[in-house]
Amino acid sequence: MATGKETPRQRMIGMMYLVLTALLALQVSSAIIEKFIALNSSMELAVVHSSAQNRIQYETLKQAVKDRNSPPKERRLVQQSEALQQRTETLIAYMNKLKQEMIDVSGGKDEEGTLKGAKEETAIEVLMLGATSKSGKAYELQKRLQEYTSFVQSISGQSIPELALDGKDDPLYRNNPEQKSKDFAQLNFAQTPLVAAMAVISELETRVVTIERDAVNKMLAQVGINDYKVDRLKPMVRSMSKYVPAGTPFQAEVFMAATSTSMLPQISVGNQALNVNGDGIGQFRFTASGGNYDTQGLLKKSFTAQIKVKKPNGQDTVYTVTEEYYVVQPVIKAQTVSGQSLYFNCGNKKEVDVPALGAYYKPSFTATGATVQTTDKKGVIYIIPTKSRVELKVYSDGQFIGLEPFKVNPVPKPTIEVRVNGAIINAKTGVTAQSIRNISIKAIPESNFARELPEDAVYKVVEWSIEVGRGKNSVIAANMPSIRDKEIVAYNGNNVQSRDVLFVTPKKVLRKTYLGTWEEVSLPSTPIVIPVI
Repeated sequence: MATGKETPRQRMIGMMYLVLTALLALQVSSAIIEKFIALNSSMELAVVHSSAQNRIQYETLKQAVKDRNSPPKERRLVQQSEALQQRTETLIAYMNKLKQEMIDVSGGKDEEGTLKGAKEETAIEVLMLGATSKSGKAYELQKRLQEYTSFVQSISGQSIPELALDGKDDPLYRNNPEQKSKDFAQLNFAQTPLVAAMAVISELETRVVTIERDAVNKMLAQVGINDYKVDRLKPMVRSMSKYVPAGTPFQAEVFMAATSTSMLPQISVGNQALNVNGDGIGQFRFTASGGNYDTQGLLKKSFTAQIKVKKPNGQDTVYTVTEEYYVVQPVIKAQTVSGQSLYFNCGNKKEVDVPALGAYYKPSFTATGATVQTTDKKGVIYIIPTKSRVELKVYSDGQFIGLEPFKVNPVPKPTIEVRVNGAIINAKTGVTAQSIRNISIKAIPESNFARELPEDAVYKVVEWSIEVGRGKNSVIAANMPSIRDKEIVAYNGNNVQSRDVLFVTPKKVLRKTYLGTWEEVSLPSTPIVIPVI
């Protein structure tokens, strides 16, 4: 990214650009693609909004020069401002046309206006990088951006940071061995889906109109705007973005279109008085809260600012301006630590994150259909379901973020395993009466459940029985009908005859939960049959 002194808007857009670049490295879901579309729309709205403000500044400059009957030097500033406006509008038009070409080569839009090729990468790369070396549109874009910054620098005398840097020149990549050898086109459009490529260009557009704003503001200062007699005031709000994830700060600049250091306004939003800097701009900041989002994951809100300023006659005048913004529903990412499902009355370990919040993420949780236990690691929790469906409510710093539903599976029944002399018996071959020395029984957990929740997959058989059947009516010849707290017992097979049948029946099985408590498992009292040969 560019170096030098940056405005809050530039810093915010820069952070957004870094987020987009980071998300691009992931195999993003459809939900993330939709957020790319929302963020791109936000930046396009910001460009339109900033361009409108710049046009007001151009008219202010022309009117100031006209009212002052300014000398030729100041009239040349008007000519330069007209050239700047023309250059900026031409460049923005070219970049918008380039985005349309991207849409066209990736399939266009369907009847509902949805991008058909939102995830398309190959067509974008061919268009922007070219089929042959450096023949793509990105190189023409880089050239135009470089020419624009050179022009602005020549008329303003300001040091303008380059907008389209190669990896070796970009502070973000020049120390990265994998990226520093790439050029501007490769860094921004290689293996890049349509929605991300459009966002890259929209971000560049916001930086272009910011450079335009700074240049025209310097021109205003050169025609003595500080002592200009203000006879027309227009209240304005310049928000960093109209789309803001719930739980993250919303920032906006509330100001008058024309002002002076001798009559700085007093600005407030509701009962909050804003700090007004030397340019007459009040910085407004609050944490956006969520609510009832629409089908696009957006929530429309607004605030009203009051601006009190003295007119040239010394009287106080209050202006009001209302600004709308959109809260974007953040994507909740519930990574599974202990498997892909929730199991009833078990300690299901989950790591819940909201990537859009970044460092602002300060999570807390509640749930319906379950209890939640936190850990000492941020976002890592245990969910213990008490019903067949669980809804986890996610908060950050007290603000509601969203709801994550889970389906609950019952704990799979264990398998009863009986061994004779430590070996599993084949029901077809059976055992000889003389060989029987001991009989054991165990409850074996289902393999997936044991792998996902090992702390909840511990069983023991606390009561079982051994009975001997003889003859066609299964007359009980000898029995051990109630064995408690032993999973292996000695058994003398001398009283067992050929053609007898041993019936081993589990009567009570317990499961140990991750909390260390034991609960009884409901199992059918079906005996395991061991034939005696």
